[in-house]
Amino acid sequence: MSARKIWVATVNQQTETKRVRVKKQTKAAAAAGAGAILLLGGAGSLAYWNDSGSAPGGTIRSGQLSLSDCAGGGTWTDENNNEIINITNFRVVPGDSVSYNCATNINATGDNLTATLTANVGEVTGDTALRDALDPVVTATVNGEALPSVGGAVQIAPTTTTTQSIVVTVTMTFDPATQDLIAQNQSVNLAATTLTLEQNDNPAVTP
Repeated sequence: MSARKIWVATVNQQTETKRVRVKKQTKAAAAAGAGAILLLGGAGSLAYWNDSGSAPGGTIRSGQLSLSDCAGGGTWTDENNNEIINITNFRVVPGDSVSYNCATNINATGDNLTATLTANVGEVTGDTALRDALDPVVTATVNGEALPSVGGAVQIAPTTTTTQSIVVTVTMTFDPATQDLIAQNQSVNLAATTLTLEQNDNPAVTP
């Protein structure tokens, strides 16, 4: 009976010894793994040889895109090119066209610069139906020569001088398809019409 106790105790001691050995081996493996991680971390921070030198440079300048307010208030004409002395007293009907003509200055300096000049009546106040029935189309001339126009907007190329004088015409046509009693006996204040000069994508996208 006592031999079994000793034997059992010995087996338990061996078991404990194995556990201790396993723990030591596990710790050793963990330590080795940590060492490997440290080595990898050290390898990641290696700096390879490098050098730098100066390159010949130069001065670069930016261009400019600007549009002045219309000078002198401009003039109004009807579709027959007759001057409208007082636009407030003119009564438009579907199919009529009225044009606003004014002189302004643009600056479009930039080797690859092109821009589009448009008119916007979105901020015009008054009757919404009448405003929405007016379709603005922009044309422009330089020294009497017409500038290219696409889709009711003017295409601007780089100017050869700092400032270029142009004459802008904004023609508003009362939609002839307006039916029934829509927009009758109404008014809008066209003073809020704006001209916008906006750079095209570079390189310019052909419409």
